[in-house]
Amino acid sequence: MRTALKTTLDVFRWPIGLIALIGLPSAIQLLGNEFSPFLRSEEWPFWAGLILVLILWASWWKETRWARFITTIEHEILHAIVGMLTLIPVRELKVREDGSGHVLFEPPGHWLLYLAPYFIPLLLVVEIGLTRLIGLPEPLESGVLGAVFGLSVLGHVRQIHPRQTDFKSAGRVFTLTFLPTAFLLSYGAAFTVLQEHELAAIPDYLGRWSIQSYHDLLWCITQVSGWISL
Repeated sequence: MRTALKTTLDVFRWPIGLIALIGLPSAIQLLGNEFSPFLRSEEWPFWAGLILVLILWASWWKETRWARFITTIEHEILHAIVGMLTLIPVRELKVREDGSGHVLFEPPGHWLLYLAPYFIPLLLVVEIGLTRLIGLPEPLESGVLGAVFGLSVLGHVRQIHPRQTDFKSAGRVFTLTFLPTAFLLSYGAAFTVLQEHELAAIPDYLGRWSIQSYHDLLWCITQVSGWISL
């Protein structure tokens, strides 16, 4: 079963990369659509929380051990979760006080295992669930979600750089084709959940992205065919 899962992921690796590349414009457009409701004046608590986190991160948090520790925990846990879901035995998960860490698993790995921590906002998903469960007053809840959203984005941005060995393991060219779209879709889905207050909104969001990407592909084919016929 484990070998079959890895083989399936390997077979669909480049088709998925190609689909992601084609779907990048629609991912940008959909994220903008989901983002626009948060520009209303009544959403000021969300922006207050987000801006506060950005200021604290720039002036202090980015140099602290605990900030690196939290983002590293999220990163390594995602490696471990995807490993276990695809039946890859995890031998060790370690996060050190200085914010460094690693996951040791039984090779061979696959591209999804390597790239999952760079586009899945696990911290944001967990905090959305906890915030809804606690039932904070609306302005405070919105402010907390804005702060957590900012922290999640900053954590991802901090980890995405050319020296990442995970990108080499997944394939740098494939990473360039897949990761931008996956990142935008993940955060677009997060915005959808924030607005709709339910996880059931995610399939609808991904469905709209698929339809828009298909239309974009047809438009590109039409344009290329027109150029060829000239």
